Amino acid sequence: MIKCSFCEQPLACSHCGKAFHPRRGETHLAVYQPDMEIACPECQHKLICRACGFVYGDTTDEDEG
Repeated sequence: MIKCSFCEQPLACSHCGKAFHPRRGETHLAVYQPDMEIACPECQHKLICRACGFVYGDTTDEDEG
């Protein structure tokens, strides 16, 4: 089971609802670098945590504005 980097709940895709099970080692490591965009291996949408809505790869800078 992989946990969300933000809320630490089990990571599941908000689009398809399936638990995140990376098929490659690089994808598994990318989960721990939240600024890297990751696609769900099941539905190919951008990975968004189903529990908290954290978007993997969202590079929005909150300091700007």
